[in-house]
Amino acid sequence: MIYTYDILLNWTKEERLKEFYEWNLEDDLEHIKKMPIIRIRESLLKDLLTSKVKIDKTFLSKIKYKSESYFHNEIDVIDYAVIVTTEKKALALELDNEGNIMYKSSLLIDEEEEVLEIGEELVIMDIPYEVITKNKKVSYLTRKEEEEKKFLIKEIKKIKQNKERSKLNYLYKEFFVDNVESFNDKLTLLEKEISKDYNSFHHNLYNLLKLSTIKKK
Repeated sequence: MIYTYDILLNWTKEERLKEFYEWNLEDDLEHIKKMPIIRIRESLLKDLLTSKVKIDKTFLSKIKYKSESYFHNEIDVIDYAVIVTTEKKALALELDNEGNIMYKSSLLIDEEEEVLEIGEELVIMDIPYEVITKNKKVSYLTRKEEEEKKFLIKEIKKIKQNKERSKLNYLYKEFFVDNVESFNDKLTLLEKEISKDYNSFHHNLYNLLKLSTIKKK
């Protein structure tokens, strides 16, 4: 078994992976002492990134107790964990004893490059697996962009529920030139723009709303 040593992982339960440039200090970061590396087919990696996958239990014995992490100056053995890699990308996985993916993590760029180099020398392992559910809508937004869009949807919903006419008028004048008088018409135009693919409008509106929130405090 080939291993990588002394790496940092950012475990997430979500289907969407956090890339290294999106990591925050409050994330679930774990310092790994060692973890085995296995080269897999591109098709499996794609499914791991976009779907809920269950790995066949026959594979688990190959990685059982072979990963270790640092925990309060002690070594903690991880039951089932592995780094899978292709020629293009590496991905860390933690599984339960049934083969379900509990957590996954991307790698820091320099640590991923090292794993990719190791992976080039490995033979591809065919791992039996099952796709439980397919994520039909894969987000290509960054973590920050997703957070901004969610914030906008939440704020516009509050404006609608609380009938905040002055706030809506202010936002409308900042972004639209058409002379629309109706509260509902203005709201509909804003909602329509927010529903579109992320662009500069979302970022500018986010900054404006954030600024108004800060002023209130």
